[in-house]
Amino acid sequence: MRQKVPLEVKLAALELLESGESFQSVSKRLRMSAGELKTWSLVYGKEGEKGLSAYPKNICSGKIKDKIVFTYRQKRVPLHTLSAQYSVPYSSVVRCISTYRRKGKAGMEGAVIDMMEVMRSGDTMEEALTKAELKNQLKVAMNELDYLRTENAYLKKLKALMEADTKRKGSASRPSCH
Repeated sequence: MRQKVPLEVKLAALELLESGESFQSVSKRLRMSAGELKTWSLVYGKEGEKGLSAYPKNICSGKIKDKIVFTYRQKRVPLHTLSAQYSVPYSSVVRCISTYRRKGKAGMEGAVIDMMEVMRSGDTMEEALTKAELKNQLKVAMNELDYLRTENAYLKKLKALMEADTKRKGSASRPSCH
């Protein structure tokens, strides 16, 4: 695993860029990718030194992956810009996009494709991906249904408790007939 680059090195690289050197010349001098320099530049412009010292902040989670892929597909935003925009390491953005290209949305969400089953069924890879996506969507829908059922039962109990409390308070506030 690659070590985190110290803040001083990042700031020195940005100073070289501000002095007029190109991304390529600075990247060669510091032996790093120009994309990483561009990401640092964007993060620094967006959040300043504080953001740069904390970068990278996020691991590429499910919702962020969806946003990255959507932005990449719809707006054709460069990967280093996506990295800075979502505060995700450049390598994670590259991995996210390449996984999407190879396996589709289901692959990004961890849907498993059994290659032996694909070969036995005679399906094409696209058909297998579609089936895997549908299975994954069904799994997500079932989880959501379980959650909603639980929430519904909770709300029913809460409503019954509130009605009982209101009934109890209502009978306590009435004056007695005696």
